[in-house]
Amino acid sequence: MMSILLRALLKALRLFRERKALLYSGIYLVSLWAVSTVLFHLLEGPSILDSLYWTITTTATVGYGDIVPKTTIGKVLSMVVMVSGVGVFALFVGSVTDSMVERALKGMRTARASFEGHVVACGWDKRVEIAVRELLSARKKVAVVADVDDIPIRGEDLVFIRGDPTSDEVLNRADVSEASAVLISGKNDVESLLIAISVKKLNERARIVCLVSDPRVRESLRKLGIDQILSIDEFTGLFLSRSVHVPQLGVFLGELMSVRGMDVHQEGITRELEGKKFYEVMKIFKERYEAIPVAIVRGGKVIINPSKEEELRSGDEIIYISEEKLGLEKIG
Repeated sequence: MMSILLRALLKALRLFRERKALLYSGIYLVSLWAVSTVLFHLLEGPSILDSLYWTITTTATVGYGDIVPKTTIGKVLSMVVMVSGVGVFALFVGSVTDSMVERALKGMRTARASFEGHVVACGWDKRVEIAVRELLSARKKVAVVADVDDIPIRGEDLVFIRGDPTSDEVLNRADVSEASAVLISGKNDVESLLIAISVKKLNERARIVCLVSDPRVRESLRKLGIDQILSIDEFTGLFLSRSVHVPQLGVFLGELMSVRGMDVHQEGITRELEGKKFYEVMKIFKERYEAIPVAIVRGGKVIINPSKEEELRSGDEIIYISEEKLGLEKIG
């Protein structure tokens, strides 16, 4: 019990040192309550405890009316306590509240992820927000690192770490070394490049996806060994031009990219599929899994709609469309 009281006292002293307004208003209130309690006890007759109760309720403007001054000088004292104490009491309560909010934000800034195989999202904008919501819907664990006060998403599978995403220390708090994938959308292309450099240094294995526009930055990212570089401007332009010829392209991509219904997946092939021709693989996928293979990933390159005679090789991955990820590595 004494240790608990001692820790509480030390925290209070630390709080007073941090905020002078809180210290001065606290000293004033304690002095006012002490003097007013003694005077009310002497002038009106209630016990010390009842007099202290009257003093505090009067200062806080609660005024239950169960204890009231009856003498003229007692009423004058009551007015003095109210006029001199209300403002200081409000200042004291406001300082305590500000300190609590500040400490809560500080705790948010020093939050730490303890995930493994999760996704780290660096930066915060509407695009990242949509991506994070989709990932959480797919039951992925996500750590968001951004230099913003807060994000409008909560969840047990989500950790928000406030800080500079180019900082190694901040990225370490997101357990970026244990992440399976990192999404990067900086405030500008240069920041995205700096984040990518830091992430690549901390985790060589993670799949890194970068949103940039400047061709020079995209080239620098390629030299860094980052293959998944998305240009929103380029993608939007291509989407607009293709929409002229394919009116329902927006609906198709919306359905395809959503976590609800059909989705796009990528997995390494099983031994059974090695040496088989692509048309044979298409038949197997359709008959067994109601899935549609659309591309082969070989040596980091994507072969879309391969020839039906194209044979799958060891180390190939396949991109397919299905409602759920098949888990080919579990099938064997």
